[in-house]
Amino acid sequence: MKDALGGIVNIWFIAVFIVIISGYLAFSIQYNKAFRMKNEIIEAIEQCDGYENGTSRLCAQEIITSYMKQIGYSVPDWSWNECSASSSDCERGNGFWVKRHVVSTSKSEEIGNQYYYTVATAVNTDIPVFRNLMPNMSIFQVSGNTRRITVHS
Repeated sequence: MKDALGGIVNIWFIAVFIVIISGYLAFSIQYNKAFRMKNEIIEAIEQCDGYENGTSRLCAQEIITSYMKQIGYSVPDWSWNECSASSSDCERGNGFWVKRHVVSTSKSEEIGNQYYYTVATAVNTDIPVFRNLMPNMSIFQVSGNTRRITVHS
């Protein structure tokens, strides 16, 4: 009987170890997706010369949506602390946030306005076993900035 109980304890240790390692691997994959998505959004905004209304937003949105489908990035709705309800410089995308920062404004069309953007993505922490163990786990966020972009009116 003593050997049988020792075997059960060993099986429990192995099962817990496998659950922890599987959760870590799942989290690593989701973090990698969020990081790559952030980099792709920054690249799309820089390539399309901003994330303003009109053609630049459509250009960036097309690239972002295509890449999002390609890597399978999906996150439930979440709120970003830097964007409050009164902030008009924030745009919510499908699983990401973009905040515009004004560097300089010019009345001359030749010089243009200069902006940079902060992009934030979230890590999907909806892992089945960990959802039950840690129900109040907050969403991890990944953020980064674009280079300075000049927008001509």
